[in-house]
Amino acid sequence: MKRIIVSVLSACLIFPAMATHNRAGEITLKQISDYTYEIEIATFTYTLSQADRNELEVQWGDNTVSVAPRYYKVTLPNFYYHNKYKALHTFPGPGTYTIVVQDPNRNYGVQNIPNSVNVIFSIKTTITINPSIGHNSTPVLLNFPIDKAALGHIFIHNPAAYDPDGDSLSYELTTCTGENGLPIEGYTLPRASNILYVDSISGDLVWDTPVDTGIYNIAIKIIEWRKRVRIGSINRDMQIQVYKTSNNPPENAPFRDFCIEAGDTVIYDVISLDSDSDKITQTATGGTFEQAVSPPTFELLTSGNGYSVSRFEWNTVCDHVRLYPYAVIIKVEDKNPDISLVDIDNFFIKVIGPAPEGLQANPTSNSVRNLQA
Repeated sequence: MKRIIVSVLSACLIFPAMATHNRAGEITLKQISDYTYEIEIATFTYTLSQADRNELEVQWGDNTVSVAPRYYKVTLPNFYYHNKYKALHTFPGPGTYTIVVQDPNRNYGVQNIPNSVNVIFSIKTTITINPSIGHNSTPVLLNFPIDKAALGHIFIHNPAAYDPDGDSLSYELTTCTGENGLPIEGYTLPRASNILYVDSISGDLVWDTPVDTGIYNIAIKIIEWRKRVRIGSINRDMQIQVYKTSNNPPENAPFRDFCIEAGDTVIYDVISLDSDSDKITQTATGGTFEQAVSPPTFELLTSGNGYSVSRFEWNTVCDHVRLYPYAVIIKVEDKNPDISLVDIDNFFIKVIGPAPEGLQANPTSNSVRNLQA
């Protein structure tokens, strides 16, 4: 095994064009039984590179290694392949495990990673297995990391993370990693004219604003909490290309949040505008659309040069009641001949249980009892 690894790494150093392909990725896990999990690895690679991987090696964090075969590969805009790999693994018992997947190499010319073409690409996810906390699958990330940024304009990305277990999520910037999941030496955050941050509650990555053109990689950590205890995290490593352009990104009109009883319906018209009068498209993602029972709809009402209006409609039921609000992420993208730009915003919907009905108060000598009629 050691000889094979050395041969692959050596080939990548001698022939960098064969290895300049890894642009973004993340690892998610789904619990199958007490200690058995299904891993899904998502990578986003450069379509013009000859490098390609039919399988990836997984370091499970329990001193074992196995191979995950690829089962999905499609072409996305902006020279991205979207690859998916799956494998099953049974952990030895309770504990906290950090799963690492690494692959030579990152693509050429990443401005904030020195000599990126010779730097191994790695992603990692940490999960806590503990029968006392119950079933624990990681969040899933519903938005692809494939958007472009414009010099001098605010760039926003949101991974649209949704936790199927209903756990709370928080977000923070972290460091891109290389060999064995360790931080890359010399890695720096891209420069901003004002600020670059991740909103810890909404998950919005805000780059205000890029000051240099080129290719940059940023890593977002999505942290999973249950009863105020940290039970896992996912590192999304994503690539952003910054261009100089006269195009202005579209904008969503301001949003509002909702708090409703199960059984009520949310009907909300989403308005997006483009100052260059470009045609624009609106899409919606988030945990509401992942519901098995009564998911929402998002349908176009009207559109034209420089505007689009779509309607979000959700008929809620008791199955939708949970402690934390649902995030709905709205993405609007223009169709400009120079470069397509986006705006991303979100609103939250809190679904609470319906109020009890038909109750009667029955006074006693020293108390009042509530009785259902």
